[in-house]
Amino acid sequence: MSLQITNQADYALRAMLYLARLGVGKRVPSSVIAEEMNMSRIFLSRINTQLVNAGLLTTWRGARGGVALTKPASEITVYDVLTAVDGPIQLMGCLDDQKFCSFSETCQLYKFWMRTKDVLAQQLKGTTLQDLVDERKEEGGDFLDSLRMISRQTELNE
Repeated sequence: MSLQITNQADYALRAMLYLARLGVGKRVPSSVIAEEMNMSRIFLSRINTQLVNAGLLTTWRGARGGVALTKPASEITVYDVLTAVDGPIQLMGCLDDQKFCSFSETCQLYKFWMRTKDVLAQQLKGTTLQDLVDERKEEGGDFLDSLRMISRQTELNE
């Protein structure tokens, strides 16, 4: 069974956490983030375009170019990032379109999956990038090292 976020969403969230650690308006070249997080620069560039379109990032071109958060990390939720790159959360097709399933009107699982989707969405909407940065600080770990470790583990699992 696989209920997991895409690599695109994982990379987007890690890149946004990298920027959240720096603060709003602090620009960093995408190539630096890609290198630090062990990501493809091209893939990160595509992700950044989606994050810009969602109003979460701003970009600058040129020698002093880079990307930066458009608002404080305390105002950007995990939900914002994930839906910016992957679209709305969809556990089951019938939850968004009952025509998807011929049993949707009488299905005993429909309410269960709807509640599950709501709980997941609440958790994602209730967690900001700042919450994640602060959580790591409270644990006493180096934030950037922990992101790098996750990058390496993800790469080994692929």
